[in-house]
Amino acid sequence: MKEIDRVIDAADGFHQCWYPLALADDVSGEMPLGIDVLGTRVVVYRDATGTPVIQTAWCPHLGADLARGELIERQLRCPYHHWRFDRNGRCIDIPTGDKIPPGARIFTFPAAEAWGLVWAFNGRAPLFAPPRIPGIEESELVIHTQARPARRLPPWVGVSNGVDFQHLRALHNLQTSTPETIDVGDHAIEFRMETERYLQHGRITGTNVFAQHLHRDGSNVYMLFAGMPVDRHQSRGFFTVGVRNSGDDAEARHRDAMRLEGARRFVEQLLAEDDPVLNTMRFKIGVLTASDRHLARYFKYVAEFPRAEAPA
Repeated sequence: MKEIDRVIDAADGFHQCWYPLALADDVSGEMPLGIDVLGTRVVVYRDATGTPVIQTAWCPHLGADLARGELIERQLRCPYHHWRFDRNGRCIDIPTGDKIPPGARIFTFPAAEAWGLVWAFNGRAPLFAPPRIPGIEESELVIHTQARPARRLPPWVGVSNGVDFQHLRALHNLQTSTPETIDVGDHAIEFRMETERYLQHGRITGTNVFAQHLHRDGSNVYMLFAGMPVDRHQSRGFFTVGVRNSGDDAEARHRDAMRLEGARRFVEQLLAEDDPVLNTMRFKIGVLTASDRHLARYFKYVAEFPRAEAPA
């Protein structure tokens, strides 16, 4: 199938998704943070209101890396000639007093902060809302968010695990079934399996985020796995795990912390089981069987997903 073959060809750009760039706690209004993503480089910082700002890192003057610059009054200053840029990417000051050229701008990405992460959308305007965990609001959870090592695979390969129900049973020994159908939309895939003792409600947002609410053994765990392409050959990942906030008193906070630690260990175990496979595989879409029907539908969804080069 031509569309399946196109899945692994990124020559026409990267998927137009919300990509996690950094832990929210690592983004400040004191110094810009430089991050390699989408085959280019961006700077991330907070403006005067504390809102994350994400901009291309190359100064339009001579191409200096703005991540090596400074924030002056929460505005980005180039380290080379001290040109200064506002949160909209407009050059507002050239110290020599020269007239500011119309092209003296840097691109500002759509940005969001959610699940302990700062996100950028690959495009001039978002095609859909930032990722969410099904069945819960962030304000209802106590969460832990963590960065993951780089991997020589595009992020959508790891996300395919979300609808690879065979691997849940074979690799992770999870006693789960396969849903009859999955709901495939333009920018998301969702499914739900529920019995009296078990619930798995999963959602793929874009091609790089899998989130789910898992109820098993009487406990509820909320998790989100997200990746971003550094370039065409490798990606970086993050995960968020959460439990319901049961109160603000000391006893409730202690109880939540213990439950969160248990949930974190569960997610770390899943990742530890996945890593030896994903970190050594030579990915290809090969011989699929009837049991791979949801996986095949996911690959078609990935192949048809909108793509674009990172704005410059």
